[in-house]
Amino acid sequence: MDFQHFTVPSGISGRDSRMGDARESFADILYMGASGIRAHALAMKIYKSEGAEEYTDEEMRLIKGLAERFCTPAFIDGLRAQIEKGGNNESDIQPDDPV
Repeated sequence: MDFQHFTVPSGISGRDSRMGDARESFADILYMGASGIRAHALAMKIYKSEGAEEYTDEEMRLIKGLAERFCTPAFIDGLRAQIEKGGNNESDIQPDDPV
């Protein structure tokens, strides 16, 4: 997962995209929106990351859960694209409580 070079679609069609540095903004979501020392450690890991980083299954659950609650659909699609690029399945990004 690379939060430093994070790509999101720039529209619903997905034809175009834009890349930006999501480290600080997503680390802030973790820092302000999650509880516990593990969330703090993950926020710092993302904030200090340089390029692609490996994340544990537990860290990915926390990342996905917070993204689903606090981020835009474009960010969630960008997250999904990075997960798929890393060889994970589409089911890995599905919410815990599908509507």
